[in-house]
Amino acid sequence: MLATSTLVSADPALFNPQSGRLDASRIASEIQLPVSTIAEAIGKKAPSVRKHPDASSLQPELRRVYRIWVAIVELYAGNKKSARIFLNAPNKHLENQAPVEFIESGDLKPLEALVEAMTTRQPA
Repeated sequence: MLATSTLVSADPALFNPQSGRLDASRIASEIQLPVSTIAEAIGKKAPSVRKHPDASSLQPELRRVYRIWVAIVELYAGNKKSARIFLNAPNKHLENQAPVEFIESGDLKPLEALVEAMTTRQPA
């Protein structure tokens, strides 16, 4: 899990403006993944996530995906194209798996650890 000492800026585009909560469909669009992939990542059924993408019950797990994405974007100085490339490229610190594979499988811990190491400049 990302340590509390790691500051992550808020990206208002990823929040529902009416509810003020994270929105799974906005996150999926930003990362350029299907909503069903985000649903899988957070352990929820895709139809319910599509119907209520900012439900309060989704927030704890959506925050994990959000923190990963925003931290990667910050590491790439706001360049979202480079952040997406990072997500899709094999990574030697993840046994040559692409970070997106961890999102797709719902196994966020290794990706959270890698992002934490990168943001604190520690070896992975």
